[in-house]
Amino acid sequence: MRIRSSLVAVASLALAAACSGSEPEAAAESGATMADRVAQFAPVTLDFDASLLDDRQKRVMRLLVEASDHLDAIYRLQVWRGNADPAAVLPDPRTPEAAAIHDYYELMYGPWDRIAEEEPFVAGVGPKPAGAGSYPEDMTKEEFEEWIGLNRGDAAAFTSYYTVIERDNGGLRAVPYSQAYVEQLESAAAALRDAAEHADNPSLERFLRLRAESFLTDEYFDSEIAWMRLEDNLIDPTIGPYEVYEDGLFGYKASFESFIGFKDPEASGLLAGLAARLPALERALPIPDEHKYLDRDFTSPISVIDLVYGAGETRPGVQTIAFNLPNDARVRETEGSKKVMLRNVIRAKFETNLKPIAEQVLVPEQANRIGFEPYFTRILVHELAHGLGPDYVTGDPDLTVNKALQENYSALEEAKADAVGTHSLGVLVDMGDYSRDFYEEVLIDHVADMFRCVRFGATEAHGLGCMTQFNYLRGAGAITYDESSGRFAANLETMPAVMSELAGQYLLLQATGDRDGAGAFLERYGKMSPEMAVAIERLDGVVPVDIRPSYAVKGMMAGW
Repeated sequence: MRIRSSLVAVASLALAAACSGSEPEAAAESGATMADRVAQFAPVTLDFDASLLDDRQKRVMRLLVEASDHLDAIYRLQVWRGNADPAAVLPDPRTPEAAAIHDYYELMYGPWDRIAEEEPFVAGVGPKPAGAGSYPEDMTKEEFEEWIGLNRGDAAAFTSYYTVIERDNGGLRAVPYSQAYVEQLESAAAALRDAAEHADNPSLERFLRLRAESFLTDEYFDSEIAWMRLEDNLIDPTIGPYEVYEDGLFGYKASFESFIGFKDPEASGLLAGLAARLPALERALPIPDEHKYLDRDFTSPISVIDLVYGAGETRPGVQTIAFNLPNDARVRETEGSKKVMLRNVIRAKFETNLKPIAEQVLVPEQANRIGFEPYFTRILVHELAHGLGPDYVTGDPDLTVNKALQENYSALEEAKADAVGTHSLGVLVDMGDYSRDFYEEVLIDHVADMFRCVRFGATEAHGLGCMTQFNYLRGAGAITYDESSGRFAANLETMPAVMSELAGQYLLLQATGDRDGAGAFLERYGKMSPEMAVAIERLDGVVPVDIRPSYAVKGMMAGW
């Protein structure tokens, strides 16, 4: 799982889309042009000190970038099968407006606006298929479930993270990724094997060889274990199928992505001590002990990296700032999970997004307390929290929380990570790891952060998750509102207890596998209030939507 950081291009766009249907004309009625949408993403170049790499390492880095581009091509098809031929829907780019449509299409990886409720912005394109490119566009949940009910032997393949569902002579069939995307995966595997030949780190070499094999066999367990056991590696790759956000039908299908990083061993070492606190944090979860995983392996490496290159699921729209992987519950039980902080991305977003948002939506005395370290720490505890709480439904060791909650899982898991992370930081304060003043700054940061991620839109997991938190906290008086100024504040006296209460609710929905209850909770608390809408609209033209990264490594590779 991951945390993202972004804003919606124009608040009125999101509201117009919600009220007027799904045609591109809705955007035009709001007064925003396609050029306006593109301009909401602030260009940022992600650089790194390549002089620290020797010739072998430079070759490894180049090959990892090449492999990443192959996975990027797969991900475009996972978003929408129509991405195989974008020219079939895109207009002639010779006018400025049409050129902007092309540019925005590239930003969004398709014809739907990810930060405006998946509103189509290309004429003639209907609503985005709920199952994206992983299922037939005309297939319903009911048809899928009926097929499994009648063909029990197909259940494992149909619900696998690593298959595409296709129509077959009037029925359905599951096609393994290694077959569906054979050309791209064979090319990516070849690049990884070549990189392994030049790797000067044994653990990195082992991971690259095993991950290359995984691409061809769809068996990822061994390569995930090898990824967890990377050590003493300056080049830090995360590459493969991971997140299920794109699958809006069931949350089953894993999307391909890549993060190629440059690791800071010193900064990573400074955070390693937090991993030792995870057993205590699990014990302190605000749920009955029967739902806690007190005997799990709490191994939890923490890496601080500067992102050198990103591809696939991490690239369109909202940019990822940190992640906690793998999602495979089998690996998490035996190896724990790894937290990776993208420091250069976090820094860019703090300066571009969080600070100016806080200045616009918080009361001045709290806006003045916003700082990079509280922001970084809140992201860190969010990722730590992904590794706490239930992986399986209590009493059913074969049913993962993901598969129990289905389409409600992603939003609930992101909200849970926020709430549990904040709750856990309070536990760390009680243990003497952080000061009360610093904890208050994190709480203030969290309120500002909600405004940022709510603007992701109600169809985005992080945005919906943040909306539920905000409305719950606001209803309980943990967030206050000054009508005269239109500004908000964290109630520093009550917010810790309410966050813990909320964390308990998210955790219990997961532990019990209560899909209907999760859906009802998201429905009840997932609507934007008028006061929040006004505050968000105030950000229009003042704060960019998000950063639009370019990668300096692309210009360096020619000489490698």
